[in-house]
Amino acid sequence: MKRDPLLEKLRKLEALRAIAGSSEALPLVRKALHERSSLLVEKAASIVQEKELAGLAPDVVAAFTRFLEHPSDDPGCRAKIALARALSALDHRDPEPFERGAAHVQREPVWGKLIDVAGPVRGICVQALIGCAIDHDRLLRLYVDRFADDDKVVRTEVAAALAQLGGTESILLLRLKALAGDAEPEVVGQCLLSLLDREPEESVGFVARFLDAPSDELRFEAVSALGQARSAAALPHVERFWADERLSTDLRLATVGALAASPRPESSDFLLRAIGQYPGRIAEAAVAAACASRFAHSVRDRLRSAVAASGDDGLARAFEGHNPTDR
Repeated sequence: MKRDPLLEKLRKLEALRAIAGSSEALPLVRKALHERSSLLVEKAASIVQEKELAGLAPDVVAAFTRFLEHPSDDPGCRAKIALARALSALDHRDPEPFERGAAHVQREPVWGKLIDVAGPVRGICVQALIGCAIDHDRLLRLYVDRFADDDKVVRTEVAAALAQLGGTESILLLRLKALAGDAEPEVVGQCLLSLLDREPEESVGFVARFLDAPSDELRFEAVSALGQARSAAALPHVERFWADERLSTDLRLATVGALAASPRPESSDFLLRAIGQYPGRIAEAAVAAACASRFAHSVRDRLRSAVAASGDDGLARAFEGHNPTDR
């Protein structure tokens, strides 16, 4: 059987992964970055990212630029995605390739219509620009443009990036986007998370407004954000939300799930109360959240007692599943 030359090259390149930083392997990874095949370049870029081969950054930039200028050589943008990730992992500070990547659109035929496949490239570049040597106002203008991107991943990455960008303008832009809304609730959710990250105390009241949104999806995003908030002022809003007897099971599950990531010790008390209040799925979710939280060790005895008091064998098994040493 005739061997496939491309497949052979891919295998040889993968074999270099373990020794990628050696003087023997480095020139071969560099050579692969200049290959015409997008599959070889994608593989080489993943090695550069994994092994943090900073010396190959110029070659990564050259490959990324080449595929931006000749997009048909990289169907699906797989190589450009890998190259952008590699540059970001190397903390490349020149904004030029990322600015170009953030504006790149690549439409390809999918199921009889043209689909833009470059959204992930734009999303990676939008986030990477935070670490670049770029004028604040210039970056802010770019983010305003990308907040109108057709791809929700890009809009979400803009919201996440704005949490790291200084200045009042970024806070106002996040608030405006949250109030204006988005076709995808996750984008608004990321705006709320970013606001709580930037202004932990000042943003609690603003985010709490969304607990009364007409859409369950937006209420879900708001309670999830507040459940993870650093401010002590956030939990009373979560408790008020929880006290609504009309609250759906899905929203209660979202609430206890968010509290698994809470940095506040009071969240554990909330989860322990939830176990007694709502048997079944919600109690099991509360056990899982308490066991996953950073306060799991300090509340383990109280959690064990709450599970025992419930008399629920299923809940006991769930607790044991999260605490195998207690068996």
